[in-house]
Amino acid sequence: MQDILAIWLDDQENLGVIEKKSDPFGSSFHPIKRDRKTGEILVINNLWYTTYTGARHYFRLNTNEFRVCGRMHKVDLNNTKLKQPS
Repeated sequence: MQDILAIWLDDQENLGVIEKKSDPFGSSFHPIKRDRKTGEILVINNLWYTTYTGARHYFRLNTNEFRVCGRMHKVDLNNTKLKQPS
């Protein structure tokens, strides 16, 4: 999970969207969840989208178990408590 450009998290900082560098598109967007034990970022079902809105709409689908709490806010990458998986 290298080359993260931006992270948006919900009010509880459990779910969100990351923007990652991607060769074919310039960047790609992935719905994420936080592993409560380790604090690592986990991409949900290995999904990716070409826009932030596409990844954000994933959480609005009735076909998944994930529900965002409140609004998503952009997080400062240098001060985030989330860990990138090794």
